[in-house]
Amino acid sequence: MTNSLEWTVIATVCALGACASNDDGARDVPTAVTDRGDAGGVQPASGGAGAPVRPTPTTPGQTASPGDGGTCASGEFCQPPPGAMGCAESGTCTPVETEDCAAEELTGRSFCDPATWGGMVPDASSDVVVPSGEVILVDCMAEARTIEIEPGGVLRASHEQSSRLTLHGNLVVRGRLEYGRAGCRIPAAVTAEIVLTGMQDDRYAGTPSPPETADSGPNDVAMEPLASDIGLWLIDRGVFTGAGALKKAWSFLHDGAGPGDAAFSVEDATGWSEGDRIVLTPSAQRSEPNHFEQFDEGALAGIDGTTFTLESAPAFAHAGCSDCMRRAEALNLTRNVVVRSADDSAHAHIMVAQQALLQLDSVELRWLGPEWGREEDDSARCGGPERRAPIWFHQQDDASEQSFVRHASIWGGQRHFVMVERSHGVELTDIAGYDAFDTGYALFYDCVDCERDIAPRGTVMREVLAAKLGVALREEGCLRIGHRHSGFSVSGGEGSGCERCVATGIGYVGGGADVSGFAWQEGGSGRPVDFVFNDSVAHNNANHGAFIWHNEAQAQPPYRNDAFWSNGGNGIHWGAYENQFVLQDFTAVDNGLSSVGVRAIPSDERPRLDGATLDDLHVLAYLLVQDRPNILRDLSFTGARPVAFSQIHDPCEGGDETDPGDSDCTRIWLRIENPTFPSGVKPFDFGWTANRESVWEIRGFSHPDAEYRDLPPDFDLYRRDNEVPGGSHHAQFDAWLVPR
Repeated sequence: MTNSLEWTVIATVCALGACASNDDGARDVPTAVTDRGDAGGVQPASGGAGAPVRPTPTTPGQTASPGDGGTCASGEFCQPPPGAMGCAESGTCTPVETEDCAAEELTGRSFCDPATWGGMVPDASSDVVVPSGEVILVDCMAEARTIEIEPGGVLRASHEQSSRLTLHGNLVVRGRLEYGRAGCRIPAAVTAEIVLTGMQDDRYAGTPSPPETADSGPNDVAMEPLASDIGLWLIDRGVFTGAGALKKAWSFLHDGAGPGDAAFSVEDATGWSEGDRIVLTPSAQRSEPNHFEQFDEGALAGIDGTTFTLESAPAFAHAGCSDCMRRAEALNLTRNVVVRSADDSAHAHIMVAQQALLQLDSVELRWLGPEWGREEDDSARCGGPERRAPIWFHQQDDASEQSFVRHASIWGGQRHFVMVERSHGVELTDIAGYDAFDTGYALFYDCVDCERDIAPRGTVMREVLAAKLGVALREEGCLRIGHRHSGFSVSGGEGSGCERCVATGIGYVGGGADVSGFAWQEGGSGRPVDFVFNDSVAHNNANHGAFIWHNEAQAQPPYRNDAFWSNGGNGIHWGAYENQFVLQDFTAVDNGLSSVGVRAIPSDERPRLDGATLDDLHVLAYLLVQDRPNILRDLSFTGARPVAFSQIHDPCEGGDETDPGDSDCTRIWLRIENPTFPSGVKPFDFGWTANRESVWEIRGFSHPDAEYRDLPPDFDLYRRDNEVPGGSHHAQFDAWLVPR
């Protein structure tokens, strides 16, 4: 089997002759930490319980400390600028390939050695500081109240001894937090956990945007750690690298499993091993009750080549095949490098802000992402806290270009998976997001009445999966508004999009008219020319597979080879007023409403739909007046629905139904080219429309049934009372038919 995880690891090294001086202008590491106290409403990260605990000064003969200036000797590890993992040659910055750990990357002064701290190991009441020039090695079951890693300081996990670092408050990284990296992974036999505890979701303050004003423009929201909002904070130029044993996050099923059958196989199971926690996603047809809830979880009990066996057979059937549409996915949630909350009763978060860098590869994030519940004295405090998630990239602009999240599992939290706010170039690849609420992944910006060129650029989510996302809270209390919740809020700035992404089980609890697997939404999204949405799948979602609600979009390349099946609403709900999107060679079948519900009008001459397999297509009420036809080309229908093309039949209210330009009684104008119908399907239900001048231009018509064989290849359909010369009434279409 070809390993789909092959890549070359490139590490940038040293900074123009100095490993810590940053004379090259790269992220300049500050030399001191400013305690802002309560000024400006910002709480200190530690909470101020007592004097910080610092390691005793190093003595001759101990591990060399990083960040002390000077040049690198050949092969020596020192404190490089963020993103650099070691030195290749003395005084150079040449990128080098590396797959092995340098000896200096594995050493440090033991966290659990009393001598490190002058005789007393930190405990749950200790506020620990890792100062510049120190390397502390977590090689035990360690504990602290809070930890702050100062610029030039390093806290790293052992690659030889399993460890757990438990925090009862914030972990603030202004230096380096090292839990492996792609070329120097923590081996599978070793576990390294960061556990955050002591938080309460209802006590989170969040970081809200300022009040909106008519001319407020981009909201540059300051971000500093809050003692109330316990999490892992990457601030200033802090760096967090984490890499466990290489492991594929999810894969399509080749051979399915089901009741009485605990065995399955997948496309790619790189790194999977016995004991791993596996999730199988739904693949049931929409006619089955609760078809979007049919997830199964279990542990791997056996591996035989490419066949895997769960400890017990799943409760539901999960289809598999090598080259077909209807197939489930298998998610692997287990990693040996873990950042998690203590349990699922409270939820910490990871914040990446300012010039900080996050590089995660084969890491598990569990029970992260806080959500306010209802408080007895504040029943309106729902949703939020703002800007808190398992991972939140906060307004970093170009500083995030070296950040990545690969081969990760993010699961069991209360809100979101990865949120990218005005941060460019973040790599998101092979991620399994499972069991949370609200939107899973989003590319967006915070702005009032300003241009959209600040939307996140250069982030194409590749092989990213969102599964089992709810809308309502788990507990009784306040419900979220049922709009704008999706697996992916996908449209960012230039160079953004999705490739081979999957959304399934979205809206499995709660609901709302706009809930969907993928969403192109008005708020906080860009209008890029360079955008991709290819080979992606939305299946077994409670509402729409995709919800497009964009206006005035620029012309993008067509979206290709996507599939929308067994969703409770429309396969694709296409709005809002006017846009230039095109879908090519896609499939939309077995959806609860229509395969495609068209609401928006076209703003260019290209076909909106160009090559597709559908059950049906339904035109919804337009909100703007058309000045060109909506072109639908080369659509093939399955025969699963009795009518192929239909439209809304509402009468005109308050306008002039005889005026094709009337904005209250909008005209529907289609051009249907070369459709393919199976036997037994009525091709058209025109019926009554709000505007008498509505018209469907049919070109290249043919049908296998005898009752339609006498129709010409080209004709137009009008409302039955619009008796255009040369035509006649066609009862089956409920339309006036004019040959062309």
